[in-house]
Amino acid sequence: MINTNTPMGYHIGCATNTNDRFRASSGGVGTSIIRYLLSLPDYGTSITFTFDVTSCMYVPKLIYSEDDINICGSIYQDIDLIKFVKENIQHIQGGMVITCAPCQVVGIRQLLNRNNIKNFILSFCCSGQTTIEGTWQYYHFLGIKKDDIINMQYRGNGWPSGIQIWLKNGNKIYHDNYTEPWRTIHLSGLYRPKRCYYCKYDTGRNADITMADPWLDKYKNEKLGKTLFLVNTEKGQCIFEALSQLNLIESHPSDYNTYAIAQRPNIQKELKTKTTQTNIKYITSLIERPIYHKWATANLSNMRKHIILTRLIKKSILKSIFQKMTNLLRKISNYLQRNKYKKVLGRCDNNVNISRQAIIHNPQCIYIDKNVGIGDGVYLGPVIEYADIPYNPKIIIGEGTWIGNHCSLAAINKIKIGKNVLFAGYVHITDHSHGYEDIDRHIALQPLTSKGPIIIEDDCWLGFSCEILSGVHIGKHSIIAARAVVTKDVPPYSIVAGNPAHIIKQYNFKSQQWERYNK
Repeated sequence: MINTNTPMGYHIGCATNTNDRFRASSGGVGTSIIRYLLSLPDYGTSITFTFDVTSCMYVPKLIYSEDDINICGSIYQDIDLIKFVKENIQHIQGGMVITCAPCQVVGIRQLLNRNNIKNFILSFCCSGQTTIEGTWQYYHFLGIKKDDIINMQYRGNGWPSGIQIWLKNGNKIYHDNYTEPWRTIHLSGLYRPKRCYYCKYDTGRNADITMADPWLDKYKNEKLGKTLFLVNTEKGQCIFEALSQLNLIESHPSDYNTYAIAQRPNIQKELKTKTTQTNIKYITSLIERPIYHKWATANLSNMRKHIILTRLIKKSILKSIFQKMTNLLRKISNYLQRNKYKKVLGRCDNNVNISRQAIIHNPQCIYIDKNVGIGDGVYLGPVIEYADIPYNPKIIIGEGTWIGNHCSLAAINKIKIGKNVLFAGYVHITDHSHGYEDIDRHIALQPLTSKGPIIIEDDCWLGFSCEILSGVHIGKHSIIAARAVVTKDVPPYSIVAGNPAHIIKQYNFKSQQWERYNK
């Protein structure tokens, strides 16, 4: 693998503070660096992590002194530190030293630099994060309730250590590092953020110093822990030399080959990601299906079957079977969704595909013909009562119509859409507006007003983010340009654009061509 950022040096060492070395997950070098930098006038802020009993997860916390460092070992929980730093930027005092995942290094560095905050960034070798739901599933497999947990650690307190859980009843549960059921949960990828599937970073080469476990035969009997670390920048080299001279860490030189052996799976990550893009797409698509995910996470047995299935997909043995399975799951999902809406909609014909992310209010007022598709985030909102005034609205969607993502249809009167109408995304259609005439009443409390129903005839095309207002009748095979605001009727076979929309072209049946409209 070719690295664009070549480290200035490879080292293996540990903290000379035995307590830090024992309590940290991998030799305590990272903790020593943070302690040292917080003792300098240039660095006044860092981030530590504490276990929050209420939410049963680790949460980040700004600290301003080395005395506030909570040594808790590695944290196998996905935490959005870019968002946390952004939200707390005004609370950073002086420079900042931070440890983050490889994929967060560049974003955090840019954020701090933009705000003129001096920074020193530590990172680590990452084999993929796990969402907090993965940890909760781990508790479930062990038969532990979240409410019974007062603290936990994924690593730390010796090396390589393992998961430690402290319960309210005084008991402590311990499982060696990377043993069941955590091993299966991690291997399954069922709780892995999607970005991790496509990640090519073996470690954070853009960080000042990056750290890793030295998984080598030489250290198999190690009990306190060692850190394999890479010095990537001149700033990192200066800090490394300072800690060595002050005897805060002890180390000896290493090399790329040792690092590559110790972190072989991560070193191969970029090559594997490049060559298995299609397979990764199949796997993530499968995992994202609610029915499949529910089955795969039901128990350890199913999770192991899922792992076997993903391995076969990676070997391209099951591509065609997977495609058929995906199509089948899609059909089942659509069937269940369609049956759900058939029971509540005013009408729902066959082969109607409604996204699970669609928002539908008062479904009894909505009538959908066959072969209709409704995309993600679509809002269908007939209003049956407002300001104590009842309405009898209808939204009618004709056969073969597709309503694109995030469109909005709201009615107190009627919106009637013909056959084979095509909606781009973010189209807004409403047959009413708020009354505003009484200046002594809040607009929100005034009655809704309507100029009449909206009718869109067959074969029309509504462009991205256009708006259709009340009382408008759009004729057959007409096109509404992107962002147009239609306030009056549109003749058949016309193209309109602008705000307010006006005709720019019409179809001439004599010449059989679309011609510029000059009237």
